[in-house]
This record gives sequence, C-alpha cells and structure tokens, in this order.
Amino acid sequence: MDPFEYIVVLTSLILGLGIAQILRGIADVVAHWKQVRFSAAQMIYAVVVFIIHIQDWWINYEYSMIPRTWTLFDVLIVLIFPILLFIQARMLFPTGSRSNETDMVLYWDDQWKWLYGIGISYVLVSIWHNIHFSQLPLIDSILQILYVVVFLTFIIGNIRKHTYHTIFAIAQLIAWIILIAADDMVININ
Repeated sequence: MDPFEYIVVLTSLILGLGIAQILRGIADVVAHWKQVRFSAAQMIYAVVVFIIHIQDWWINYEYSMIPRTWTLFDVLIVLIFPILLFIQARMLFPTGSRSNETDMVLYWDDQWKWLYGIGISYVLVSIWHNIHFSQLPLIDSILQILYVVVFLTFIIGNIRKHTYHTIFAIAQLIAWIILIAADDMVININ
C-alpha cells in the first residue's frame, strides 16, 4: 500500500460517515413526512452537501497523481475538508437532544449561520488545497472566493428570509451540477 492509499482510506471513512448522516436525515424526514414541517432550503442544501462529499471523494483521487512525499502536515490538510463536511452533515438534521424536533424550518433558522460558517471554512480549505497540492494560482479559485462572499453576505447581513435561503440552495445545486457536467465533458474529451 503506497502512502496515498493509506491516507485515502481515512478520508473515505470520514466522508462515508458524513454521507450516512445526510442519508439518515433525509430518510427520517421522509419516514415522518406527515409530522414534519418541511424546509426546502434545508433539503436542497443537504443534497448540495451530499454532492460536495462525493466531489471531495472523487477529487482526492487526483492527489494520487501528484508525486510527493506525504508529511503529517499534508495529511492533516487533506483531513480537514472531510472533517468539516462531516460536522456540517451532522448538523443538517436534528440529532442528539434535538432528535425529536419535527419543525425543519425552525431548525434551519436556528442552524443556518453555523452551516454557512462551516461552508466558508471548507471553501477556504479547498482554496488552500488548490494552491498547496495542485499548485494553482489564487486567480483559479475565483468561483470559490465568490462562494465565500455569498456565504458571508448571508451571515453578515443576517439574511433570515427562508425564500432567499431556498434560492441560494437551488443556485448552489445548479452550480454543482454544471461543474460536474463540465468536468465530465473534460474527462470525455481527453
């Protein structure tokens, strides 16, 4: 087993735990559909976070192509992203002492600042990955910087209107679908 394979096992475990959290949360909402006050922003954002989990798992494969000597610092940098994703996945739906909550709109209203703050954190880590591992210039991270600006606009502006959060979640979902489709086209062209 080469060093990268050793590292990717741990990241895959953490990402798998996050995916399980998201799927469990969605399954709980569906299973108790009649008792739950549905939040479109929360559910669409959960799909976005799910896609980001899969994207991180996929992009980690690219690290195997980069010849390098892995250091503990490198491993910690790689682990930060899936750890943040797991925390966000865990917070997307009520758990622990809040596990009996059925008002997802109220839950979203209580959690969105934390979720967006974690979103800012993992986007910044992603930018660092681009610079540190892929040797990309900062200008290549302009879309990620814009993502941070929108998250910050919601947090600093204390934008609470559920409709705006739903629109933002839809915009993120569309953006991720476009990015995945564009990446797929690049792979097929080569």
